[in-house]
Amino acid sequence: MGGGVSKSRRVPLEDRIKYIKTTPFYLYLQDDTLQEFAACFPFMVQIKKGETPKLDENKLYIVSTGELELSTTMADPKMKIENKGYLCKKRPGDILSKPKEQKLATEKLSPKTKKMESFVEQVETSATQNSSILGSDSTALKRFLNKYPKLSVPFNAIVSSHIETHLGKIPFLQDLKASKLSVLATMCQYEAMDSDSTVFEENTVANKLYILLSGKATVLAPQWAGNSSPLQQSLEWGNYDERSNSSVIVAGLKSGDYFGETSLFVNTNRTCTVRTTEKSLFLSVGKKTFENFCAVCPQIKEKMREVMKQRMVSKLSSLGIPFLDGIAPSSMELLSNEVEVQDYDDGEIVFREGDVGNRFYIVVNGGVKVEKIEKEEEAEPLSSHNNEDHSEKSKIDSMRNLGILKAGNYFGEMALVSDTPRSATVTSIDKTILLSLDKDSFRTIFANNPNSFSEFTLRLLQGSSELRHLLSHSLGMQTFRSFMKQNFAEENVDFWISVNEFKKNYEDNQEESRNKASNIYEVFCKEGAKCQVNLPFDMRSHIEKSLSETFIHHNIFDESMDEIYKLMVRDNFARFKQSSEFVDFFKYLGILLEKERTKQEL
Repeated sequence: MGGGVSKSRRVPLEDRIKYIKTTPFYLYLQDDTLQEFAACFPFMVQIKKGETPKLDENKLYIVSTGELELSTTMADPKMKIENKGYLCKKRPGDILSKPKEQKLATEKLSPKTKKMESFVEQVETSATQNSSILGSDSTALKRFLNKYPKLSVPFNAIVSSHIETHLGKIPFLQDLKASKLSVLATMCQYEAMDSDSTVFEENTVANKLYILLSGKATVLAPQWAGNSSPLQQSLEWGNYDERSNSSVIVAGLKSGDYFGETSLFVNTNRTCTVRTTEKSLFLSVGKKTFENFCAVCPQIKEKMREVMKQRMVSKLSSLGIPFLDGIAPSSMELLSNEVEVQDYDDGEIVFREGDVGNRFYIVVNGGVKVEKIEKEEEAEPLSSHNNEDHSEKSKIDSMRNLGILKAGNYFGEMALVSDTPRSATVTSIDKTILLSLDKDSFRTIFANNPNSFSEFTLRLLQGSSELRHLLSHSLGMQTFRSFMKQNFAEENVDFWISVNEFKKNYEDNQEESRNKASNIYEVFCKEGAKCQVNLPFDMRSHIEKSLSETFIHHNIFDESMDEIYKLMVRDNFARFKQSSEFVDFFKYLGILLEKERTKQEL
């Protein structure tokens, strides 16, 4: 390819104005300032196809006609040669500049090296067709911005090229060398939008990261999302079946803020709407462009994966999902490290009924439907062959919908717990993001967590669950206590909880143990107590006598605890299992009980 430029010439003012009208600058210019600004770009460089223009790092360029391609040199370790790594294209209206740090990378590494990212510091700009670019006069630009200070903020965001500073604030780019940030900056696009313009709408395809360089914008969410943090919305929305058409502001964006970075990592739809509240200038990085950058700077992709996994696990944890309650910080860290992020388009199968179970899944965004194969018999077909044996009826397989799982729900644990094949087929119902965990990591993280184990048991037994399974689950216990309170019997649950806590936190310090046991007796067991439970006289007497002894045993309340448990099972639990609270609790776990399935099918 040639390294020369065809020619550089001055261009009429009216032509310069025409080209500037295609740039982000135009939004901020009036007729008089437009002419003065155009005067700051006095010359045009003509570039023939295949040629490389010589760019001055102190000048700003505007692509006027044609198309330019940015590329870098990368090593192919297998072929032991240097290949051209495509980065992005620049088209009319795009801003072009030379990376500030490129002059530091004057020597190429050996093509045998495996550190391909080292080559990204050398960026080559070449014309893919006959093209032209407008070049600035740096001194004239400075005079223009001094004369019109109101334009200095948005224009300096482009002219002064501090884009690397903004990019460096994004977590997965923080460790990147300045030279590489400078290269990524040259790949970005500028987008100017008037006040009350929509940057993107909720549920549209997400394919760009945005940085707000100047101006202001707001993040809008459906009204029922309330004042929830924008980082939680994609999870919280998944717990609702209906959405309001009206929206509320859930966050404000100012200069330097970035958003939409998840779109660079997974295929998903937008989870909110972003709209400008004044004239605003954005820097954007497209998904395909960023993938090209990652191809020649591969450590970025791994860093991005690590940051996004930590964020997703943190979001799940912050939502108070019951099966994550009680997991030690070290286990949460292991979950962040070992989990994999998987994205699915609408209608993709995650696994089929009968498959070997080797992964556990958590829905982060979108949703999945759960279906089970059912055999149905056809009526015996009619035939003119009288001697034909129709004793065996033909079978038809049908799929029965077992329910929908949305953000915050999980699935796939039963095959890992019981070492049995998958019991249902799971299919995505939208663009869906899942976190998945392999069998060994799953058992390491959840095996010793009582709340997780009880939830898995409840999901397995469903309507056959016993009261003890419910009481060992934090949300299950709260749900049952709420039901008991409606029936003026919450003291029984409170007694059971208090005794359970006493046993769990039993201390060798006898004075402490005696004080705790005495408090339980005074509140629940003593005749005429404020929250007296229905214990036989001999049980109350036994507890009172035990409290007067020298040593307080951890099992001082065991007999009375069993008594109250049997009482709740006999008098309350059967009615609770017929209540809407019981059904709603299992819905929260992502399970549609049999009677609810039947009702929906009818």
